[in-house]
Amino acid sequence: MLGIKRSLAHFVFSLPENWIYTLFGGATVENGNALNPKCQLACNVARVLPKLETLTPQKARKLFAENIRIFDEDPIHVSHMEDKLIPTPAASFIPFRLYNAHPQKGNLPIVIYFHGGGLSIGSVETHDAVCRRLAYYAKVIVASVDYRLAPEHPYPSAIDDCFQAYRYIRNSAYLLGGSPSAIAVAGDSAGGLLATAVCLRAKKEKIPLPVFQALLYPMTDVSRESESYETFGEKYILTRATMRWFIQNFTPNVADRTHAYNSPLTLDPKELKGMPPAYLATAGFDPLRDEGDAYAQALESAGVKVQHRHFSSLLHGYLQMVGLISAAKEAETDFHQAILSFFTSRKF
Repeated sequence: MLGIKRSLAHFVFSLPENWIYTLFGGATVENGNALNPKCQLACNVARVLPKLETLTPQKARKLFAENIRIFDEDPIHVSHMEDKLIPTPAASFIPFRLYNAHPQKGNLPIVIYFHGGGLSIGSVETHDAVCRRLAYYAKVIVASVDYRLAPEHPYPSAIDDCFQAYRYIRNSAYLLGGSPSAIAVAGDSAGGLLATAVCLRAKKEKIPLPVFQALLYPMTDVSRESESYETFGEKYILTRATMRWFIQNFTPNVADRTHAYNSPLTLDPKELKGMPPAYLATAGFDPLRDEGDAYAQALESAGVKVQHRHFSSLLHGYLQMVGLISAAKEAETDFHQAILSFFTSRKF
């Protein structure tokens, strides 16, 4: 059945863009920006699917994984891929998957990747194709962390797992084929929040920070809703209701929502001083757009070098729409190029 759905989706999304506009009565425009027609089609497809917040976490995870397989590209081949375990007292083991598309080079930079999914859904498997492409095109080793999910494991479980993974991978960098002086963190959506939390915690505990952070349409404030929640919170795949479900799952104790690791946007910019250089991407039709914009500005105010890319016609989650939407593929390539350029322009 999944194969049939995927074939049908590829056929429908191959329709000329003007046909799509005609089918849905013209372009969707918000604040002067037009939604990419293939994204507009994706939104209409999403409206007939069950809402994640109406499902059990287990069923929501299954639906999310199925949708990813429809919209994302087929996984590309990488030379070396290995599932590994990090022993910890709290979680017994933290699984992570190592990708190395260029093992012959040796001592490559390492990007520790934290998947998106609102801290409630998603996994190493749902982001497998994303991490393969990152390893191949950015010429880095990727370590994708399978942290614990809410609501079974609420705050601070995911943050603890990701920080422990960072420490372990940094200490084991040479054994993994990389260099401890060339480690970056990256993540999409909630994964962007986790990447930020790892940097903040490393700063607090006075251990070496990552040398770079890449945040794609990140969560940066779970304590309040920005104006873009109002504008884009109902009909653009990621909804306000889904975000509230994610946040309730991860932080059932409302007081935890203002913690710096959960809402780094609430920090005074001077507390962000010394954070790593950043690539931060936002999407035009995304409830999280405003908090991503604001966090980029906060980092810049703290003296952090920021490459802020805004893809005005795209949706939240575009990283996993590259199989059907060419504009999403272009945005992903920009992400790869930012990491490749950062590491090739410096000696570590």
